[in-house]
Amino acid sequence: MAKNNGKYMKDTGWKPSLSILGGVGWLIFIIIWLAFFATDYSWEKNFAIILCSILIVFLGIGGMWAFWSLRMIPKQGWELFKASGFRRRILTSIVLPFAAIIFLIIWFWFYAEPYSVWQNIAVILVVLLALGGILGALWSRWGIKHGSEMKKCEEMGEAFGKKMEDAFEDKNGDDS
Repeated sequence: MAKNNGKYMKDTGWKPSLSILGGVGWLIFIIIWLAFFATDYSWEKNFAIILCSILIVFLGIGGMWAFWSLRMIPKQGWELFKASGFRRRILTSIVLPFAAIIFLIIWFWFYAEPYSVWQNIAVILVVLLALGGILGALWSRWGIKHGSEMKKCEEMGEAFGKKMEDAFEDKNGDDS
């Protein structure tokens, strides 16, 4: 069993270190931005820049982990992708949050200045509520229709989680 679990540990490789470096690099960028460059822009444009930096870091780190996790899905797990409408919902669940953050970046860069802080907070809340409502409605209908199929996937997920735990235990046991 350790042989298979070693695959999971080996495949993570440099990703945790790169994630930490990406997060620390983002914090350094924010500190330098706020200390030296933020005064040249209104708070709305600074907020747009911070949102843009979050989007860039998320694309880099999140994309790296997304590709890794797709490779780690067991063969049985790919069966779920054959369920009617699943792929479309996954794609929508990826695209809509990106569209929402891009909308907010555009809003805060070009349109937010004449409005008060409270009106801009209202825009953020409306975007988040709309996003949650659309995704919730999209997935609840699918979940009700395909609930029995999900039970089988839940068992596969638990088995995958157990393999990952065993891999980390084996790795930690080897280092002591």
